[in-house]
Amino acid sequence: MKRILAAAILTLFVVPVWAADLPVSLKQTATIHGDVVKLGDLWENLGNKAEVVLAGAPQPGKRIVADARWLAAVAQANAINWQPSSGFDRIVIERPGQVVDMRLIEAELRDALAMEGLPGAFEMEISNRSALSIMVPANASSLIAIRDVAVDVRNNRFAATVEVPADSPNAVRQRVNGRVFPVAKVPVLVRPLNRGDIISEADIKWIDLRADVARRDIIVDVDQIIGQEPRYPVRADAPLRASELRRPVLVERNAMVTVTLKTANLSLTSQAKATEAGGKGDVIRITNLQSKRTVEAVVEGPGLVSVTPGGPRVLSN
Repeated sequence: MKRILAAAILTLFVVPVWAADLPVSLKQTATIHGDVVKLGDLWENLGNKAEVVLAGAPQPGKRIVADARWLAAVAQANAINWQPSSGFDRIVIERPGQVVDMRLIEAELRDALAMEGLPGAFEMEISNRSALSIMVPANASSLIAIRDVAVDVRNNRFAATVEVPADSPNAVRQRVNGRVFPVAKVPVLVRPLNRGDIISEADIKWIDLRADVARRDIIVDVDQIIGQEPRYPVRADAPLRASELRRPVLVERNAMVTVTLKTANLSLTSQAKATEAGGKGDVIRITNLQSKRTVEAVVEGPGLVSVTPGGPRVLSN
């Protein structure tokens, strides 16, 4: 038992001496998690020299390649017993990084602009958008802060500094600038519709539309849409123009219609041919099949028009 204990104690003293005598060897790669590169990141078995700072670390997500000549010069300058075995000796020094989600940056920037008092709803356009591609160390916090916000309300412009990680002395800080645009709520269709489809309230939803892209003929009043029909197929999620809609066609062109003539004491009906299409209340031309006269009539319903004495005029015989 005493011999075993003595051997174990002897081992505690022998191993460090043996380890200290191991030859210095170059690592295959160096993965850096801090802000500096140390000698021990490049070579094995350096002892106390392992903690000597050699240089600043690469930027997060970047890598550099140290070749044999540079390594030999570093070894000589730091009295490291190592020489390259060939001119092909080298080591890749890399620093892992993470890209900060651009959507999170935009959300924080939007909130910061709103807090600066921008009136109403707005859309944001970043001029130097590539600046939002921010890489930070893989082990760093991705907490975002927006600093130094400046808003030019008259010209709808802004500038701000994005800081990641927030409140860190080693934070990445990037200046961004851009424009803001007032937006308005605009009714659009939730599904494509074709000619003959009558638009109901269930067919409509609201979207934000930038004021600078809104055209004068875009419909903003939902009452001008409900009950109308498209003149031709229209797509969903697109602002509607007045020229794209019409009142539902109750009488098609060249269709046979029933004509009513009403007076105070008399009501007559006859058949005629519509030479124009029209919706309720529209004045269209119709041709009497017997007399061949063309007169104007008022559309009253599906396939139904009316004429009144002294009202619609005779256009031809």
